[in-house]
Amino acid sequence: MILSIFSGFAISLGFAIFFNAPKRALLPIILMGVVAAVVKTQMMAYGFSLEVSTFAASFCIGLLCLYFSAKQHIPILVYAISSSIVLVPTINAYKAIIGLIQISTHQIMSQELIIQSLHYSLKTWLVFGAIAIGIVLPTQFIGKYRFRLL
Repeated sequence: MILSIFSGFAISLGFAIFFNAPKRALLPIILMGVVAAVVKTQMMAYGFSLEVSTFAASFCIGLLCLYFSAKQHIPILVYAISSSIVLVPTINAYKAIIGLIQISTHQIMSQELIIQSLHYSLKTWLVFGAIAIGIVLPTQFIGKYRFRLL
């Protein structure tokens, strides 16, 4: 739990600074990154799959983006991009790329490696899809009514 909080804090802050986010947006970005990391970690601890927990965390990011965007009059993308970097499946993507490189260079040619590489590739793409859909759903469906709700 402490590791999730620290990683969400550090990654969100680092990418917010890297993408040159306004100073007044840094605290909400950090908050959303921490919330996303904690939601994802806790859902996975309770037995949910990586894809479902990533979708739930990105949905939380989408809802918080709507709130802070309306409150501070900053575009939603400023919040969404920097805080969703926490959810990127780096280990799965790394294993998929290494497997595909080994297959393409003919270093190792086994059926097990091909299946494992395809598994990691599919898992990576499903997580990327979960991030995209989870952030877009609240902003598209609730976004029309956000000024009435907030």
